[in-house]
Amino acid sequence: MNFTKEISGDITIITLALVEASLNESEEFKNFIYDNCGNEAPKMVIDMSNVLYMDSSFIGALVAGLKKVLSKNGEIVLANISNDVMALFELTRLDKVFKIYHNTDEAINSLK
Repeated sequence: MNFTKEISGDITIITLALVEASLNESEEFKNFIYDNCGNEAPKMVIDMSNVLYMDSSFIGALVAGLKKVLSKNGEIVLANISNDVMALFELTRLDKVFKIYHNTDEAINSLK
């Protein structure tokens, strides 16, 4: 599996162990988020420090995951995004949709 999870209080930290986040992993990632939503108001940090490339199918999985979490009154925040992936988020205006933090600690603190 290319994703790991760690629980810190009521916050789930998902770390992507991918350099290229693409179609091959997008469905598995979406299901991983769905499976880790819990019942009420999930709080998730997605650590993207390893990801250097992301394609549109993986972005779709992120958006689907966000939609699922928001439907449960939860929140997803992103951390450690590379410059290239950040440029993609800015181009697609997803930087206005997702809360993005420079590091995992800032992301976790934003959810407390």
